Amino acid sequence: MKSKKTNSEMIIDALRDGHPLRSPDITEKVSVAAGKEVKIQDVASILAKLSNSDKCDLGYLITKKKTDRGYVYSLVKEAFNLTPNQTYDLTRKTGKDRFTLEEAVKKLPSLKKHIKPIRTSLAARKIGRSIVKSSGYASKGGQVTDDAFRDIVAGFLKEIAFQGGLNVNVNLTVNFKGLG
Repeated sequence: MKSKKTNSEMIIDALRDGHPLRSPDITEKVSVAAGKEVKIQDVASILAKLSNSDKCDLGYLITKKKTDRGYVYSLVKEAFNLTPNQTYDLTRKTGKDRFTLEEAVKKLPSLKKHIKPIRTSLAARKIGRSIVKSSGYASKGGQVTDDAFRDIVAGFLKEIAFQGGLNVNVNLTVNFKGLG
């Protein structure tokens, strides 16, 4: 077990205190926890990533509100029911046995209201492209292989299940010829 925490983990610890904090406040807490001076621009850079749900799953659970004195960051109250290690895991995209956003929602269904569904086909295309690129399924000509297409569809279905399902309405018209 590692004992030295990363700056990201110390920032999360500061947010887990439960009070809305500005970057300078978080920087002060991180500096105390680290036992050395931490630059505010380093904290601001990490906060920008942690609070962005496109870059980090924890971003769904961090609120960022603009005030007259700058942005104030806090964790949504439901996130306090996660352990610190579960919260840290939500900052990671990979890792063996890491705690995922899907597991967090299963453990705490109340978190689901903070997770924005994918609204546009553009977002779905980005997911598909990232699967193809990361899996190396696309050929040099940019054609998608059968395996890549299966992965894209599987990822899409997983996202639909995660978002609570999909309602599909089908209208069917049948015409018979030759009877009569």
